[in-house]
Amino acid sequence: MRGPHDIGGEAAGPVDTSLHEPEPWQKLVTALSGVLGSGRHNIICTDETRRTREALDQETYDAGYFERHTQSLADLLVEKGLLEPEAITRRMAEIEKRINEFGR
Repeated sequence: MRGPHDIGGEAAGPVDTSLHEPEPWQKLVTALSGVLGSGRHNIICTDETRRTREALDQETYDAGYFERHTQSLADLLVEKGLLEPEAITRRMAEIEKRINEFGR
C-alpha cells in the first residue's frame, strides 16, 4: 500500500509558479528547522524529518507543504522528548483563543 507521500508516476496537477511572500509562521518554521538541523546543534537530521513526513496521514499530508513540515517537526521533537504533546495542545489552544479574540 502506498503512503500519501508516494506520488511517483501520478499526475500532480498544475504547479503554482507565482511569487508569494511566506507567512511569518512559515518563515519561523523554516528558521527553526535550520537551527535544529545545523551542524552546531544537530538535534534533527534530514533522514529523520523525511521519515516523520512520510509517516503523516493523508489528511495532514494534503494540508500543504508548511503544514506537513510543521507537523513532522513537532512529531520528531515529541519523539526525541524535547516537546510534550500536551504542551503543543495547550499552546495551540492559546493561539486559537487569541485569533478568535483579536484576529491574529
